Amino acid sequence: MTKEEFVSILKERKGAPFLFLGSGFSRHYLGTPQWNGILQMFAPHKLAQYYSKLNTDSLIKVATAIAKDVTEEFWNLDDDDEFKMAVQDKVLDGSSVLKIKISDYLKKQSLHDFPDEYEEEIHILERLCIDGIITTNWDDTAERLFPKFTPYVGQEQLIFSSTYSVGEIYKIHGSYKIPQSLILTENDYDGFSKKNPYLAAKLITIFIEHPIVFLGYSISDSNIQDILKSIVACLDNDNIKKLQDNLIFVEWVDDSSFQTAIERQDIMMGNKVNLPVIKIRTHSFKEVYELLQYYERAIPANLLREYKKQFYEIVQSEKPERKLYALPEEKVDKDKSIQVVYGFGVIKKFHSAVGYRGLKAVDLLKDVLDDNKELNAEQVLTEAYPQIYSRGTFLPIYKYLSLIGIESDESYKRNKLGLNYPLRKKEDFQSYKYLDEDKNLSLQGAIEKYNSTRVWKAIALIPYLYISKDELPTLCSFIEHNFYDFLIKKNSYSTFMRKLICYYDWLKYGWE
Repeated sequence: MTKEEFVSILKERKGAPFLFLGSGFSRHYLGTPQWNGILQMFAPHKLAQYYSKLNTDSLIKVATAIAKDVTEEFWNLDDDDEFKMAVQDKVLDGSSVLKIKISDYLKKQSLHDFPDEYEEEIHILERLCIDGIITTNWDDTAERLFPKFTPYVGQEQLIFSSTYSVGEIYKIHGSYKIPQSLILTENDYDGFSKKNPYLAAKLITIFIEHPIVFLGYSISDSNIQDILKSIVACLDNDNIKKLQDNLIFVEWVDDSSFQTAIERQDIMMGNKVNLPVIKIRTHSFKEVYELLQYYERAIPANLLREYKKQFYEIVQSEKPERKLYALPEEKVDKDKSIQVVYGFGVIKKFHSAVGYRGLKAVDLLKDVLDDNKELNAEQVLTEAYPQIYSRGTFLPIYKYLSLIGIESDESYKRNKLGLNYPLRKKEDFQSYKYLDEDKNLSLQGAIEKYNSTRVWKAIALIPYLYISKDELPTLCSFIEHNFYDFLIKKNSYSTFMRKLICYYDWLKYGWE
């Protein structure tokens, strides 16, 4: 299968991808040991001794035995032992001590930065439009990469909570932040298995409507096999076919010269059921992330989740009148108390009533990049600006001034709207020191010199450059490409992007 064919298949799916992250994912970026490596850190004896004594190859049985030994050692500590005094009230059963030790270790691991060698790779991953993450990992790598997503810890919390299948992280094996939630021993896995059908019922819609990309797992991983079996058990043959092309397993290859390969494969699920999947073998996760860039969304996943949540609460409420207010269309323009309008296909009707007072700076920064004239310029300047402008704020203004016929300093001074906001020009958008050789670069030269993870330097440099009218479309495309990273997601260089957009606004609509 070619990369083009793979992307074409994904584009047919209803929703954005879900990532299913395994231990190999965290090991790839943070060097976190495999499960057996973590157990060996705290085991009183070598793992081989446990395997031999128990006559088993089951790591779960070994973990159970280690937990028992660690607990016995703990209670034999002196009463004034610092660790014993700190955690003894949290020891609820025979596995608590080991879980606390593992959690303390993972907490320290979470303080480590991602290696520089993966900086570009992670940058692409963080920008992906995905609907959510499912993971059996205990660490917080997923939360660090997608900090605005809402996490659900453990089966219990996931099964019995209202979820919205967007902007969420499902930590089905627990989290180090809640040590008792870790799925570790035989008792833990027995409880997990009993609830697996309920978990599967919760995940079925996601598996049918979204591409599920497995990263850091083997296809033969027992955890994944059990979950897939539970899902398949809930489906008839017709619905099993709907999973085709939705399950994507990424297998990392150690050979750095290996060329990424995409192929189809069937997994035997028992009862003569074949589950079709797509398998990607690669040495570079970066190439996989680039394939997943096909999906774009105007609304960030965390905001989309909030919208779904609000509508859900309105529908479920026994007294929706406390949340829902129906106002006749002809009265909307006269009601000054309304702050938000939810609607389908009617937003233009109500823009003048509530849209302008509810606009945020990011809305104007986005609008100035668009040639449309849907916003009423006078209302932007008289209703939106007073709400969001403050001293030192960089907001585009020239587009709206030009739309009401103001095209010079003189006409601005004589305006009848009482506008007296400062009109910034070229030097006002410059704030970072550059060598003269950089200032003499072309627009394309600046973009190429400071690309990838140093793109902020290009953003800060461009206001120093001469930009012709013919180059404005290129500048606009560059800004749009980086808009989400610098103005929607949290970014310490967002001021540079604000200034650049205002520079663009001045170049396109302003005057000297």
